[in-house]
Amino acid sequence: LFYPCVLLVNCSGRVYKADISNIESLRGQIGSDFDDLIRKVNKRRNELLDELDEKVNELLLDQKETDELISDYEYELSRDEFKSEFLKSIHEVNIQHKTEALQKLYHHRTKHHMIHYEWDNDMVQDFSKLGKIELKEVNYHNKTTQIIESSKRGSKSGEIKPLGVTVDDKSNNIFVADYENDRVQVFDSNGKYLYKFCDNEPGKMNRPHGIVIYGDKVYVSQFHGKRVNVYDVKGNYIDQFGNHGSESETMSHPTGLAVSHKNGDIYVCDLYRDVVFVYTNELKYKVSFGKSKLYGPKDIALTQGRIYVLDVGNPCVHIFNTDLSYSHSIVSRGSDGQVGYSYFFTLDIEGNILISDLERHVISVFTAEGELIDEIGKGSDIFYKQYGIVIDRMNRIIVVDEK
Repeated sequence: LFYPCVLLVNCSGRVYKADISNIESLRGQIGSDFDDLIRKVNKRRNELLDELDEKVNELLLDQKETDELISDYEYELSRDEFKSEFLKSIHEVNIQHKTEALQKLYHHRTKHHMIHYEWDNDMVQDFSKLGKIELKEVNYHNKTTQIIESSKRGSKSGEIKPLGVTVDDKSNNIFVADYENDRVQVFDSNGKYLYKFCDNEPGKMNRPHGIVIYGDKVYVSQFHGKRVNVYDVKGNYIDQFGNHGSESETMSHPTGLAVSHKNGDIYVCDLYRDVVFVYTNELKYKVSFGKSKLYGPKDIALTQGRIYVLDVGNPCVHIFNTDLSYSHSIVSRGSDGQVGYSYFFTLDIEGNILISDLERHVISVFTAEGELIDEIGKGSDIFYKQYGIVIDRMNRIIVVDEK
């Protein structure tokens, strides 16, 4: 006798035998095994995808290392050729035509180099593999000085998307608040990249804006972090302040910074609170000022008898006395011979005010009384979108630019 039945084989090789009269039981058995099979397939698929991701990441890392090696190799090849070309260009002419030779070379130099020519001793310095900082000479206030400006924008080490800049008086190293990359990058006095910081909590940066060095400490305002971070000059996190206390004592969007050499007090502009906060050298809130006069304070500088505040909401430079009382304002926006929209300024050793003019692409130089005496870069393409400005101990004007 033969019983009515059906033989079913699933893809895993299992044979199902069931009485056709009990077809519902058969369906349930097949469905359970099928679900189990799907789970196993999905699990294996995820394992394979994870393995693939690891392989892809390894290949990307290998490619990055390969690109760096190729870049280094190309640089080594170009450096000797470049120096040879420069020396040949210089020695083809006599001493009266050195300037022409330098200008001729300037237009076809490689992108990896910055050249500093010492006119007195025919010495060429190769600042090697920069592409990030250029050194240019300009006539400033009836004397020749040097401007270092950023010339490469990016996120790799040595590339910057900057705002503030300062100089360590001891080492003359240049510290750049790399705003869009959430870090500070450090270059030597010739523009060679040295190191960067900071990536980790609790000192993680959140749009570093202003930066100043006092003693062995680096103060960096965090525009979106509502605080100021404190590091040592090597980039080790020390502390932070400005984000604790009552509403009137805490920061909203801190920008420019300055430190009093008299007592170590720290002055912090707050763009949205329309005040300048003052903290002790122990990072304790002390006082704020300027509420009725400031409408967007952006940068600040101190002298023995004055406090200068650059205001962007009511474009001008406000001057306060050391007792924090308002004195007067100078340098308005829009009128002939004045200044355009600006974020940063600095003071030189003679007390002149150098404003990094974003709108007019110049460095406007004013006396302490507000008289315009110079416009660095006027009629040229030296500047594109310049921000932070500082003068180092060699009397060089250092400007960070988005060019």
